[in-house]
Amino acid sequence: MRRLHSDAEGGYDRGALKNPSSFRQVLVLLVLAAIPAVVAAFFHPKRPAWNEAPLAPGEIRLQTALDENEKVLWLDARPAADFQKEHIPGAMPLNEDDWDSLLPQVLAAWRDGKIVVVYCSSLQCHSSDAVAQRLRNEAHLPDVYVLKGGWEAWLAAKK
Repeated sequence: MRRLHSDAEGGYDRGALKNPSSFRQVLVLLVLAAIPAVVAAFFHPKRPAWNEAPLAPGEIRLQTALDENEKVLWLDARPAADFQKEHIPGAMPLNEDDWDSLLPQVLAAWRDGKIVVVYCSSLQCHSSDAVAQRLRNEAHLPDVYVLKGGWEAWLAAKK
């Protein structure tokens, strides 16, 4: 086997890679190095979501919010009747129709370091963006996000 070695001027013998067996060895090493990377790309628990649509500014994925667990203050921007029927456990109602009466209890529940996640039905209601924007602009709350996929993302995860 021919080895790469320094010549007198400090360079390397470039002729070593012209040798077919050296080229094959380098190729085998590259393939062997790529195998763990490919395996990690598909099976690592924190791998990138290849098939998910990118997040819009101010959005958060359900799993990311769930990973934050106790830090999340869930806010339901759907109409009151929908909230009464069913909601994410621990969520508080905050919709635009009842903004003035519901906001004080939301502000009382918010603590520094909390992440606010607003959701609505992605099929019927688009108020979560407006509610999140008002919380940022009027209530000056930091870390306010809209749940990507809304209420339907939560229902799909429960199944």
